[in-house]
Amino acid sequence: MYKFVDISGFGHSGKGVITDLLNEFDGYQVPPHNFEFNLLRIQGGLLDLCTALHDDWSPIRSDAAIRRFRKVVLRLGTSAKLTRPYSMFIANGMNYEHYFNKNFFGLSDQYVKSLINYSYEGFWPYPIVDEASIMQFYQRVVANIFGKKQFNQTVYMAAPDNFLQLTQKYFNDLFTCIANKDTRVFVMHNAIEPFNPTRGLNLFEDARIIIVQRDPRDIYASIFVKSDVFIPEYEKKHFWKMKGSFLNTDDIKNFIERQKLQFSKIKSTVDDRRILRLRFEDIVLKYEETIANILNFLGETSSIHVRKKKSFDPEKSIKNIGIWKQMKGKDENAIRLINEELAYLCYDV
Repeated sequence: MYKFVDISGFGHSGKGVITDLLNEFDGYQVPPHNFEFNLLRIQGGLLDLCTALHDDWSPIRSDAAIRRFRKVVLRLGTSAKLTRPYSMFIANGMNYEHYFNKNFFGLSDQYVKSLINYSYEGFWPYPIVDEASIMQFYQRVVANIFGKKQFNQTVYMAAPDNFLQLTQKYFNDLFTCIANKDTRVFVMHNAIEPFNPTRGLNLFEDARIIIVQRDPRDIYASIFVKSDVFIPEYEKKHFWKMKGSFLNTDDIKNFIERQKLQFSKIKSTVDDRRILRLRFEDIVLKYEETIANILNFLGETSSIHVRKKKSFDPEKSIKNIGIWKQMKGKDENAIRLINEELAYLCYDV
């Protein structure tokens, strides 16, 4: 079984420096910066599947979870191609079938089948709730003519006692498809959310998560300040207007409320040794100390750090600390509001 390390944050929090750092470690396989393994956290994904099949089982919810997970797999796996017009209505741009070397659909199907105890044909009206309006109208018309026979369909009774073991095998099989010869540890981006990470970690046999937090003033300012800062090549390709909208920087009150809400929803994880929370500023300003902390957390020695400063150079990233001081005019007022309401999240250099 492979080990997994997820890198997570709160939106433009600088977690990319950890990804770059781990890219310098021997035996660590790091994905492209724009690839996120969303299969756990996305609605209808593995965390929802775990809730329905393992944590809080019922015939209705488990059947619905199986159906929805299959739809999620289809959406995430399909690549949009003009040569296959139907794919344009299904694909959402994640292209997992391509990323996992054309094994995502096959392995996902095997995994789902392994979760199902048995299936049968019978009366089952509940799935219609999730159908499109046109299908519900169709069902209503048919019901008036043929009664309730249209509700007969395949029902999935899924309540595996070994859900976690089957899920762990699924991850291992999936990532084996893309493993390099020397890979010991797979690095992931945002696979596990930072709010209650223990739930996601429990789906893996051996996983860790590093969560990066950043001064909210710099998160806000990073959308607007473009001079005298360090922007990695992969970041230059992003659409800053879209990123700003995602972070609510177009409305300072919403931005502040978002930050408050995010940090208020963090579950206490003091006793979970699989979780490491770091400040972006400390990673840069306390480079050697932070590396020692990360190596200890991962159970590694300094001998694996074979490409030191080849990907992550703290001398470049230091330019991204305190950029909020460059904000002028009305944006300077926004910084004042952040100072007043989010002082407990700010970092004093």
